[in-house]
Amino acid sequence: MSSDFEVVSIHGRIFQKTSIDERIYCVPVANDDREEDRLTTQHDMLCRLFGNSLVSSRIPLGDPSKALDLGYGGGDWCVQFAEEFEDCEVTAVDIFPMRLADQPENLMLCGYNLNDRLNHPEVFQSKAYDLIHSRFIAPGLKRNRWASYIRDMRVLLRSGGWVQVAEYHLHIQSDSGRLTEQSAVYRWWQGYVSSMTALNRDPRIGPRLQGLLVAAGLRDVQVDYKRLPIGGWDPDSMLAGIGRDAVDIIGSLLESLGLWPFTSHLGWTAAQFDYLIHEVRIELRNPDLRLYLPM
Repeated sequence: MSSDFEVVSIHGRIFQKTSIDERIYCVPVANDDREEDRLTTQHDMLCRLFGNSLVSSRIPLGDPSKALDLGYGGGDWCVQFAEEFEDCEVTAVDIFPMRLADQPENLMLCGYNLNDRLNHPEVFQSKAYDLIHSRFIAPGLKRNRWASYIRDMRVLLRSGGWVQVAEYHLHIQSDSGRLTEQSAVYRWWQGYVSSMTALNRDPRIGPRLQGLLVAAGLRDVQVDYKRLPIGGWDPDSMLAGIGRDAVDIIGSLLESLGLWPFTSHLGWTAAQFDYLIHEVRIELRNPDLRLYLPM
């Protein structure tokens, strides 16, 4: 068996062994049943948030011939994109190259560590892609890799091509101003920042993306800032519906992202982390807090 597919169980969740051993991507992988469900429901929620679309309305994509998905996870985005654009050659890479059921013929999957330069000739083609998609890779990308990562994407784009990058800013906010430093979601954020910073990650990368894209020489850089409501408190009925679904999705997100950093890096017991997540989920369900997650 290739080392790419070796896994290890930590507190009942499935992680890629190489990623844990080398501190690359310390989040459960998509063949963990709970993580697979989380990634799929997250993908569906984000498509709704962005107008039932895989691509921002600001991108005049047309009929792409080549597309690249960096960090495909459970494969929901790349599979749907390949099905929607049947004449487009889609390449998707991930540190854990999980095989996908019903993989479209125009979709190629590869194992790849995004901390390495995107220049392997058997995987990437220079100046070839109409669209490069990168979403929620911050837990696995080293802080000092971001600038060269985006420069690499620019080299891979064809003239007139587009990059679409999305990252959470995991510091949950309160529209009612009722969160305090003693709240569970704030304590989760403080622990996560402490761990990720020590592991050379940037948990605050979202607000920096525009500057990095401009510095890399990309043109027409546009920022689409979203507030993902958590709970049905938003007066917009569409956002309220998304927010109700987001309660469980965000709880699962914070559990998946935090399990290894808190228990293996910060030294918490599994019981201590489980209790924090229990408190977090209670707060996420509290309509008076009017919580939202910046993206």
